[in-house]
Amino acid sequence: MQTISEDGLFQRLGFENPWWSFTPETEIRFRHPPKRIFFPAFFGCVMKAGDGQALVLAGPLRAGKTVLLRQLVAALIEKGADPKSVFYCSLTAPSTTTAELGKLVELFTTHHGHGPESDLIFLFDEVQYVRNWQEALLEIAEAWPKARVVGAVSSAAPALTTGEVSSQGRISVFVLPPLTFIEFLRFRGSEEKLFGPEGGQAGQSLAVSQGVLRALNAEFHRYVNFGGFLEAVLPLARGNPAPTFIRDGVADRVLHKDLASLSGVNDARELNRLFALVAVNTGLEVTMEELAKAASTAKNTLRKYLDYLESAFLIRRLPRVDRQGRRFQRAVAFKVYLTSPCLYAALFGPVAPESEVFPRLAETALVGQWLGSSAMADLAYASWRGGGIDLLSIGPESNKPDHVYEIDWADAHAGGGKGPKQLAGFVDGTNPAAKAIVLTRTTAGPAAMGGLDITMAPLSLYAYWLQRDPTLRNFHPKG
Repeated sequence: MQTISEDGLFQRLGFENPWWSFTPETEIRFRHPPKRIFFPAFFGCVMKAGDGQALVLAGPLRAGKTVLLRQLVAALIEKGADPKSVFYCSLTAPSTTTAELGKLVELFTTHHGHGPESDLIFLFDEVQYVRNWQEALLEIAEAWPKARVVGAVSSAAPALTTGEVSSQGRISVFVLPPLTFIEFLRFRGSEEKLFGPEGGQAGQSLAVSQGVLRALNAEFHRYVNFGGFLEAVLPLARGNPAPTFIRDGVADRVLHKDLASLSGVNDARELNRLFALVAVNTGLEVTMEELAKAASTAKNTLRKYLDYLESAFLIRRLPRVDRQGRRFQRAVAFKVYLTSPCLYAALFGPVAPESEVFPRLAETALVGQWLGSSAMADLAYASWRGGGIDLLSIGPESNKPDHVYEIDWADAHAGGGKGPKQLAGFVDGTNPAAKAIVLTRTTAGPAAMGGLDITMAPLSLYAYWLQRDPTLRNFHPKG
């Protein structure tokens, strides 16, 4: 019986790396699909890698990690990198899934004559399929100290937030989340129509008329139902939304196929039942007791399933603080969110803006704007008997709430009401210097209650503005 030879394996690698055949006379042309707004930051992280460290690109299936890696290759070569110094390998191909990473690197470096001091780029796509992949990446990084080693994963990420590190600081994580609202608008060509040619330029003032706000809310409604993944957005731009792509291409692959088994999750039906239950409760506080009872699942199994769903970037849990803004020692309750509200529509059908579910999906979309930011680690919510705060950020140095949000999709607080009073009391009791923000459907402008200045802003506009204002995208910039 024949086995895969080294020549056959290298031939496969050559197929994935067509730039190896470039010559000085080659007219280099790369296709340029739309770039995610995260590309410049990712490129910067790659260029800072090396010295025995590795970078992990983490995010849900179909978020665009492979495209981002190939755009990285194009940018490197266009900036003058030797095409034969760039190595890309997808670990989903049958010919490579059983190969050791070190062997693949050896084939590449031997064939092209690279030594330990060579400036190289190693890109391993869907590397979670490799046994002990984190150790394998670090071994390569140590053996090739001048190389930049990048592994892309769709589950089992060593951390969930951009900038976090693991393995004694030797592995850093860059998260590529589902599409943000501003990306959705740009890929659909809607941003310039709504805000003019300077709409996406940082530093420009932004004021919108009621007509523009209505149009923006209509786009936000589309985003909530269909807008999390580029492959679903492009058909939508042509008038054909694709919820089946989101269901079949994203959720089903994570829930039914081998990604789950890699994390020790073997009961697909039980995992599906839990995911549907979590989706129904997106934006709500839940307890382990409630979930275990509703899912008919033991708590230990439930924790494993929740950890898997979070590591596969299908859900995100937020911690709870009390009325004084203090964290709980035991996480009995937490808030759970889908990483994109379009996953809800894929499971249960599109939701109208007037639906009682839509405010929670709008809140889910808002939280999703921070998924690719280090600020995600600072988010929490508050609840106590008879009250609560929808969303807040905790200052890492002060350990106090410094941004406090209430979601008012019904515009109930436009003329006053219980919500702002509760928000005002919480801010007064935890940190009077905190920024208080009420996010509405259509109401905008300054307000005040109990001596507290409150910003009222349409949620759709705020979600758009988040990606234009670094102070909102990163509450507490790291370094």
